[in-house]
Amino acid sequence: MKAIVKYGQGPDMVELRDVPEPKIRPGTVMIEVQRAAVCGWDIEMWKHTMANPVKVPVIQGHEFCGVIAEVGDGVRDWQVGDRVACETSAEVCGKCYSCRTGDYQVCPERRGYGYGVDGAFTRYVVARKEILHRIPAGLGFDEASLTEPFCVVHHALSDPVKVIPGDTSVIIGPGPIGIISCQMARLMGAARTVLVGMQNDVNRMSVAKTRNWADFTINVSETDPVKAITEITEGKGADLAIDCAGNTPAFSTALESVRRNGRVVKIGWGPKPFNQSLDVLLRKSLTVYGTFGHNWHNWEAVLGLFTAKRLDPAGLISGVVPLAGWHEAFEKVHSTQAVKMVLAPNQ
Repeated sequence: MKAIVKYGQGPDMVELRDVPEPKIRPGTVMIEVQRAAVCGWDIEMWKHTMANPVKVPVIQGHEFCGVIAEVGDGVRDWQVGDRVACETSAEVCGKCYSCRTGDYQVCPERRGYGYGVDGAFTRYVVARKEILHRIPAGLGFDEASLTEPFCVVHHALSDPVKVIPGDTSVIIGPGPIGIISCQMARLMGAARTVLVGMQNDVNRMSVAKTRNWADFTINVSETDPVKAITEITEGKGADLAIDCAGNTPAFSTALESVRRNGRVVKIGWGPKPFNQSLDVLLRKSLTVYGTFGHNWHNWEAVLGLFTAKRLDPAGLISGVVPLAGWHEAFEKVHSTQAVKMVLAPNQ
């Protein structure tokens, strides 16, 4: 079968290859991948700028859905033909404190699809039955392939920190996670959403503004974001700042733009040191949360919200292409021409 493989520890070491089909194991199912969305992490692997190491060679891709093609021994609740969305925690220990309390996404032995184990930019993926979710009737594969990034945001804004109805929420970094954060914050009761980006983010910010997910957009290449947010909030500052960019300027803006006793949640990864005093945490009595991944209830909630039309994954999709078009898809995401590109391995 064909697969998009990162084969070396350097930039541009990604190619379409022939690889053997995986082998099903007891307690697992074989998924025929119907759609797999391109994540910013996939672009970072392509350009070799990721925050965490990956093993190579590895098939990329972790945002995916499909149809069960085969059921392994010991699987009782799933059948061939079931439409499923699949979580990213391909392997966990099942024994540690985090696993036993339901936070298996932070299991120290966790290995995720697309970097720890072979991922979904190919035709077949083997998955544990515990991480499968039924795709509701009426929800297409294109939309279901975006369940994972919506779950990242749902976890961030409903588990470690909760959006309080009436909040002014500032979202820094208008990539897919940032734009989803605008949707999610609005759904959870935010009175105003402010999306902050740079000059090369103008197209993506326009998508969020046009679809009424962002009430305000701020281009930091033209405007001081902290000053603009202060004016929007009539001097108070934002109630909640969401760092989806993962760099020093973004986190600094988050800290400086929230009100006293405000909250900051960091979703975006960034491998570089934060070169700034953190005394602002004391001066403003801030609460800062870190967040990673998602768990079972986030997936069930997001799929339900998709079905109820409370969230709009289709609005983020800029194009669907076959696996052979991966390079064009990666380029469009990398250049910010696209918000989300989706690959169709079965085409």
